[in-house]
Amino acid sequence: MSYLGIDIGGSYIKYAYVNKEYEITKQWKKPTYLCQSVEEFYNYICEDINLDEVELIAVSAPGVINDEGYVKSRAAVNVQIMYKTNIIEELTKRTKLQTFVLNDAKAAGYWELQKGNGKGASSSVYFIIGTGIGGCVCDANGVINGVDGMAGEFSQLPVHYQGKEAKQMTEYSSMQALTQIYEAKSGELLIDGKDICERYHNKEAVAVEAIEEWCQNICHSLYTIILFYNPEVICIGGGISEEDWFIEKVRTTFDSLKAGMIHLATTRIERCKFNNNANILGAVLYAENKSKTI
Repeated sequence: MSYLGIDIGGSYIKYAYVNKEYEITKQWKKPTYLCQSVEEFYNYICEDINLDEVELIAVSAPGVINDEGYVKSRAAVNVQIMYKTNIIEELTKRTKLQTFVLNDAKAAGYWELQKGNGKGASSSVYFIIGTGIGGCVCDANGVINGVDGMAGEFSQLPVHYQGKEAKQMTEYSSMQALTQIYEAKSGELLIDGKDICERYHNKEAVAVEAIEEWCQNICHSLYTIILFYNPEVICIGGGISEEDWFIEKVRTTFDSLKAGMIHLATTRIERCKFNNNANILGAVLYAENKSKTI
């Protein structure tokens, strides 16, 4: 018997069969289509899946999701149909299998806490830099969801940096924020983060200035998190976190900040050990542990 992990994303729905040693034995994905009804969407997720050897289903999905599987916020356009639905009920109804669900960033953080660079920490935070900002807050016992499932929704945190107007954290610290900073400085449009990083390494002046401002924003975001939780470690995830230069840049920028009580902070800044498949593996591990308490 094995577990079926499903990672619902705005661009793709990813699937994996995972054995009891948390090894992926088979994985595949398909595009996330813009469906016109809830029935169509969940039917699409569940179609063409062989459940003969599956013991339980573990789902990773975007948005604020409570412990009962109810989706309390909207996410990307192609998955907004999930809003105000219950993922557990919809998948259980179609598969007849026990199902568990966890927010995607929380799933990645849960895996990192158990198997990655958060292992052994009494308190930890996972700060996932993508198109937006994903987040997960943990103590020694696991993920902290909060009473409404909103704990760790860093993307929505209102922030105010260096005399700038108050915005949500995602508007200052995400990959999309980097492109907006660069475009505002250069007047050049439709530049993606990878291109900006390449220009930074080529010492293009505008790219250097944009990366500097962006890393300052990220570090102020991390400082905000330290002030309200003061974790032992913050692990940064997302594709950019795999770049050694970026992690070092964040560390040195953070050390140079002169804000408030920052000189008292001993919180370590690390990268996430896992990126690929962390959502699915974290959801599976969470589902397995939850199933033992039922």
